[in-house]
Amino acid sequence: MSDTNSARLRLEFITQTMNELARKVGMMEPDDPNREIYLNKFFELGQLKRSLKAKIDPIGERMNELAREITTLKPGDPRQAQIVQEIMRLSDLLKQNRP
Repeated sequence: MSDTNSARLRLEFITQTMNELARKVGMMEPDDPNREIYLNKFFELGQLKRSLKAKIDPIGERMNELAREITTLKPGDPRQAQIVQEIMRLSDLLKQNRP
């Protein structure tokens, strides 16, 4: 099994686990002492998931990071244009590298 396939399987497992944790947290009372433990595990899995996604598709992950960044900027911020240009450049690069 290739590294990419292995990473995809891990990513799927992490996603399923995160979904289960989210369901459990959603059913808990806000003052349940275990709630914080589940939320911490959920956060840790989210970090791991992001790391695996970057391994599988570093260009796509960078595009996602840029898209998240653009939402934090104020309207008219010159950085918006830079981000859009970078996303377009990465999109072109993806098209060249994928069949």
